[in-house]
Amino acid sequence: MTLDHVQLFEGISDESIDAMIHCFKPEYRKFRKGDTVVVFSPELEYLCVLLTGRAHLYCVDSEGEDTLLEHYGPNDIFGEVFALPYGGLGYVVEADSDCEVMFIKFSSIYGRCSKACEHHTVLTSNLFNLSAKKAQMLALRINMISKKTVRQKLQSYFEYMREKTGSDSFETEMSLSQLATYLCVDRTSLMRELRLMREEGLIENTGRKVIMLE
Repeated sequence: MTLDHVQLFEGISDESIDAMIHCFKPEYRKFRKGDTVVVFSPELEYLCVLLTGRAHLYCVDSEGEDTLLEHYGPNDIFGEVFALPYGGLGYVVEADSDCEVMFIKFSSIYGRCSKACEHHTVLTSNLFNLSAKKAQMLALRINMISKKTVRQKLQSYFEYMREKTGSDSFETEMSLSQLATYLCVDRTSLMRELRLMREEGLIENTGRKVIMLE
């Protein structure tokens, strides 16, 4: 499997990637839709790269209530390093489709390489940049859920998708039920607002497919 398209390895030659994989000895695991991909450990155990498919991260509080936090697509990374530093929450990644994930032990990334490989420096830099992007997405989501109305939250998400895809026509990154959870609104309220937006000629939508008309 070639990994030169994975952002974590951006700027690293194929030869160096091969050497790095030999050094890291990652595990490749396949999952079916609905499978638990990983339950975050209290320790920094793995950095995971989603190679194919889609997945999402949710946290569970002490009362068993779960909250959708992030969605992942191909090339996205996740792991304990991105969990919030609050011991009362449990973090679980679940597959939204059949997917393949590469598990890299953190100790092999942050531990000192016996071969002093230059590509470790590039990978660490890539990891820092990806972490910064995650922080930006967290800030974006906070902005979305801070909106006062369901419509404002939906419009904020749709504007984000329009900018991300560069098109007025796109598919949401999650199901409508998951989108309601992501935006911290009731699913019934979200469906009602979508219907009103259709009736007012603001959007067209069928399932996850959305066309912004204004």
